[in-house]
Amino acid sequence: MIKAAIFDIDGTIIRNISSERIFFRYLLEKGLITFHDLLQFANVFFHNLLVFKGLYVRKNKYYLKNKEYEKIVSNIGECFKERISPYISLAALDEIKMLKNAGYMIVLLSGTLSPFVECFKEYCNADVGIGTNLAVDDRGIITGEINGIHSYSGGKAKIVDRLVSEYKIDLSSSYAYANQYVDVKFMRMVGYPIAVNASPLLRLYAKINRWKIVEF
Repeated sequence: MIKAAIFDIDGTIIRNISSERIFFRYLLEKGLITFHDLLQFANVFFHNLLVFKGLYVRKNKYYLKNKEYEKIVSNIGECFKERISPYISLAALDEIKMLKNAGYMIVLLSGTLSPFVECFKEYCNADVGIGTNLAVDDRGIITGEINGIHSYSGGKAKIVDRLVSEYKIDLSSSYAYANQYVDVKFMRMVGYPIAVNASPLLRLYAKINRWKIVEF
């Protein structure tokens, strides 16, 4: 069996920014998202908030609904290079390099869009990158929903289970790095959970459970 080091991205490898929010503003600047798109997104957002579908709100990609998938994705590389890569923590890169040299499989696991995770994977020299896949119809148009497991909260735990089966990972010898309390579900699956740039609730949970707490 192999050992793995599983890293969240937003708030962990990059601090104080969200890759998808940066991309949202980037698309606004380029005119690829319009006022009509914002109204559509807000309508779905508030409807689901009112009917207590809080987790569904995070899965809502309606700001991209009816956009051409290839056209949207073609902007991700430039956005990553210009707006996001400068915020990648050097301490995180050093940690990843150290663990990789020690024989760990490096896994990036994030709720951000999968094409962004691929950019992070290449930049960080990770082995596996898993994000959130946009649902696309047979014409290549984004539906506003997601395809497959949402890489958030309990979804991350399901994905870790899948990785264990696929790669024969020994979780008892593995690490998990994340910054939010919602990540506890997958962090406590490993032998060495590490709270990074921890939110107040995760910091408290980590202290109670004697987890390591670090800043990247």
